[in-house]
Amino acid sequence: MSFTANYQPMTQSINILQNGALSESFAPFRNNEQWQTAAGWLPWWLQPKQDDPEWKNQPPNYRPFEIENAVVQRLETPWATHTAGLLQQVPAAPGNRYRVTASCQAWSSETEEEGTIIESSNVNVQLGVDPTGGLDPTSPLIKWSDTYQPLGEWKTIDLLIEAENTIVTVYLKSAPTLPKRQQTILWRNAVMQPLDRYRRTVSIVGPGDTHIMTEPEQPQPGGRVTATVSSVRNQPFVDLLVKRPDNQTAVVAFQGLTQENDRSIWRYDFGVDEPGIYDVRFVGDRGARLLAQQLLKVEEKDPLAEAAEKAPSGTPRLDYHRVYVLLPPSADRKWLIAAAQGSFDGRYTIGFSADDAGVGELAGRHVLAVNPHHWPETLTAAWFHKNYPGTHFTAVVANSPDDLENWLNNWTEEV
Repeated sequence: MSFTANYQPMTQSINILQNGALSESFAPFRNNEQWQTAAGWLPWWLQPKQDDPEWKNQPPNYRPFEIENAVVQRLETPWATHTAGLLQQVPAAPGNRYRVTASCQAWSSETEEEGTIIESSNVNVQLGVDPTGGLDPTSPLIKWSDTYQPLGEWKTIDLLIEAENTIVTVYLKSAPTLPKRQQTILWRNAVMQPLDRYRRTVSIVGPGDTHIMTEPEQPQPGGRVTATVSSVRNQPFVDLLVKRPDNQTAVVAFQGLTQENDRSIWRYDFGVDEPGIYDVRFVGDRGARLLAQQLLKVEEKDPLAEAAEKAPSGTPRLDYHRVYVLLPPSADRKWLIAAAQGSFDGRYTIGFSADDAGVGELAGRHVLAVNPHHWPETLTAAWFHKNYPGTHFTAVVANSPDDLENWLNNWTEEV
């Protein structure tokens, strides 16, 4: 099965960042009123060291602020300094290049009057990107821009980066040198745009083996979709965000959280009322942390797919019932041995080819797909229905080879 991604020409309207204007839906970060942040952005700051003076590296106050008839993100540390800012994780395609920009203005002054600059300190503003998607603002992997001092005026900072992972992290940073009576940083208009062509990864598996599976896998316009999110971690402060093809946010209904076989399972429901690509993201902290993503294609039923359902798929010498344990490309020898030991009693077929698993004009073809989300493009029942009609598909999520062996030993096929 080959990897596919969605391409589209770059236009000036593409901004990969959520709420790049930093002007929408301000709310307390994790219920703390001191940190009022724009949706899609996570506050961060460095703690003072043990021997630092009392004024150094204090956590800022975050809140919205209206300037020039627009709301922007404000952070401040009166009579103190900080090394702090905001961050956001976004999806990317490894090897792709991106331009990231953001505008900043700073007020550093010995007076209380907002916007004045008297006996100022350097504020040392920077824009950074971790091309591996990390959440550590001190990481040596972060590529930082030059340092700027936008005192009393807006400065747009520009940075070119190349993604090394399916997730990258954008950082906004300020680090004033001296404590001042007025120490204020304003951020607005953050933009991340792909260079040349826009390439997106179809499926992103995040930390804790967090992944999204949708049903039906090939929905048609006017239908509804159930999204099931699975993770070995009980992720806090999470939501499912769905962007429609027109880039508007779809209404998502939360259906509950359960614990199943040492995994946390979240279920959601949403409607798909128009054809196109729906961007389904499982996120933390109102979109700032990207935990998993799935691009969902919604289209009218393909006449070619209907014809494929009637096409022959190969006639065997003798008819028989086949159970095929399909291992993902990432499986190593330990997984192969576990599959063999778990399949011994049932005499199941084991292999690495989705085509081998589905081919054959048999009365019964049952594919046990181990960790189907570990394929470059998530392996689904719809893929088998289209290419090898009549194949019964079961997704097997296993965290280790031992889990797989135990699952196979205890599995009983429903006839």
